[in-house]
Amino acid sequence: MTREERLAQFEAECAQQEAEYNEREAEMLRLLEWKRIEKTLAGLYRARYAGDKTILTAQRIDRFERLQQCLLGSPAALAG
Repeated sequence: MTREERLAQFEAECAQQEAEYNEREAEMLRLLEWKRIEKTLAGLYRARYAGDKTILTAQRIDRFERLQQCLLGSPAALAG
């Protein structure tokens, strides 16, 4: 194997490892975003249960629920 072939093989392996890393990182970021949305929604649901009937709270709940639907694979939900 020549030096150029070894270098090309090394670069291909590096590119594959970087792609795998980026995929894992994206999955981790989606999970963190999901947990943040769940935490926020839980607080908004508690506020509504406690008697908060404001339009702003209802709008925020709707927005976060649509964002969850988008993360589940339904991007049309954002058009809401």
